[in-house]
Amino acid sequence: MEGPGFTPGPGIRCAAMPRMTIADIEALMDRHFPDWRNFSTLEGLTDRELTLRMPFKTQLLRTGGTISGPAMMALADTAAYFMTLALAGPVPGAATANLDIHFLARPRPGDIIATARMLRLGRRLAVSTVELRSDGSEDVVAHATVTYALPSRDAAH
Repeated sequence: MEGPGFTPGPGIRCAAMPRMTIADIEALMDRHFPDWRNFSTLEGLTDRELTLRMPFKTQLLRTGGTISGPAMMALADTAAYFMTLALAGPVPGAATANLDIHFLARPRPGDIIATARMLRLGRRLAVSTVELRSDGSEDVVAHATVTYALPSRDAAH
């Protein structure tokens, strides 16, 4: 989103310091969603993006030998959730409000890498984009925009 002529509008946070580290997110997930490690591995976190790997499993294949759409949707959702946690802090009660995905190319049967970036982090909503790629390829196989509803601060008390 940044570049010549781009000025972030009010409420848009293009770069924020993470409030949680990879270790913090892993510990929170281990506490609230203990099976998450069967599905994905957190590989990287900066102030601009998060990288998540979905290891290849034959159960993820659909007819034709490609990774199933529902598996890629789950990866995009998870990557956006982890990006939300990283920047908003420990909000395990955050819930998917919207997920829009475009399947652009057929992924290879192998690991899928998700790269999530926060577009906007507000008090009640967090909006991220997620690009999915086959491991070792620069080609985007799917692009998602994911919105998370954040619990009100009053509900946390």
